[in-house]
Amino acid sequence: MKKGVIFDVDGVIVDVSQSYHYAIKHTAEQFLKREVPIEEVRRIKFSKGINNDWLATLEVIREYGGDANFEELVKVFNVFYATLRDKERLMLGQDFFTELRAMGYPLGIVTGRPREDLLYLFERFGLSSYFDFVVDEDTIKEEELRKPHPYALHLCVEALGLDAGVYVGDSLADWQMFRDYKRLYGKPFEYVHVGERFVLEGVRSSQPEALLPTLQEVLRSL
Repeated sequence: MKKGVIFDVDGVIVDVSQSYHYAIKHTAEQFLKREVPIEEVRRIKFSKGINNDWLATLEVIREYGGDANFEELVKVFNVFYATLRDKERLMLGQDFFTELRAMGYPLGIVTGRPREDLLYLFERFGLSSYFDFVVDEDTIKEEELRKPHPYALHLCVEALGLDAGVYVGDSLADWQMFRDYKRLYGKPFEYVHVGERFVLEGVRSSQPEALLPTLQEVLRSL
């Protein structure tokens, strides 16, 4: 049986609390002409399971009684993010992925990051060579099939040729994608949650520093 591990990126491999979260905040504030507390930004994004940060920004604006042209919002957001992206810090580094690869497991990515942002991140931290297949925001042409739709995870699983494996995420959107994947495709897959943005009863969780032994245990059980 061929087993592998597939990762989300933001909040799992890299801490985006000082980059994407603040890009949402600053963009929303520009359209609303008022301050939005960063914890309110995070509450809206995570409690509603919004995977795409552009859509999360629009939701913040609407929750505060405003609205925005989506194309203009994207432009403003991207300008802010470009000034913040070098504040990102790794949660899982090269040593982690080197050790996991040495165990013989194929590794994949399913993320809502735009490809340009993902490539910048991977080049900056030297991570590209660790992953055998990547599904980013630009991989799937049909927007309705992108993450958190389970097809995004299915595409990665099939491209890696996996019979079983683990998906590592940090959000309600990740959990929903995994749950729907299990329901639709039925392969023996498990979910491991990283971080503390939400808690679901019965969901296995791990801190980054303990993730490697957690993954080993889950993979052995499949």
